[in-house]
Amino acid sequence: MTLLEQHDQLIRKKISALPQGKEAGLAEIFGDDWVQIGTSGQRKEFGRLFKAAVSKKTYPDITWVRIENSGRFDVYQKL
Repeated sequence: MTLLEQHDQLIRKKISALPQGKEAGLAEIFGDDWVQIGTSGQRKEFGRLFKAAVSKKTYPDITWVRIENSGRFDVYQKL
């Protein structure tokens, strides 16, 4: 089971809670639950898997926008 599969319910809950048009990185989207994903290395892997899943429309309510240069993280937008 992948990290995405393990946290699928939490992912969907967090995406649905975002206001439409909101742009945020994963740490902001998940808030206090971000540490629940795992170690720093696991969160990096989660980020790669999440970006791939978004591009495949696994989570159709959110889209990838850009890489934020300060802090080097992916930014997503709630559709």
